[in-house]
Amino acid sequence: MTVDGVGVLRNAYRATFQEYSSKLDALQCLMSSDAPDKSRIEAALLDVEKARVAHNHARDRLAGELVRPSLPPVAGVDERHIRKTAQLLWELAGRPDGTAERDWQRAEQLVHAAAAAAG
Repeated sequence: MTVDGVGVLRNAYRATFQEYSSKLDALQCLMSSDAPDKSRIEAALLDVEKARVAHNHARDRLAGELVRPSLPPVAGVDERHIRKTAQLLWELAGRPDGTAERDWQRAEQLVHAAAAAAG
């Protein structure tokens, strides 16, 4: 896949995350109202679940593309794949502070394993 293709997947991932977040906010507002409407809450729950499924699908497609080497490695693993994978791991974990080293090490493991399986 091209860099532009990965960008499209990354944008889809971010858009589905925003949609999921928005649906969760709407559900929370409905549930915290003074007179909660059960049918509206059930409809909102369905919307949340649909958004969650769409987000997970976008996440999985992006993750699959980032760990798959685009070309066989010439001189080892391409550092860009490791960087992109580490960023994805960080985003999937909710962007916590202080996890850069752990995310990088896990990304290295994943990218090296994928390269070994492909080679």
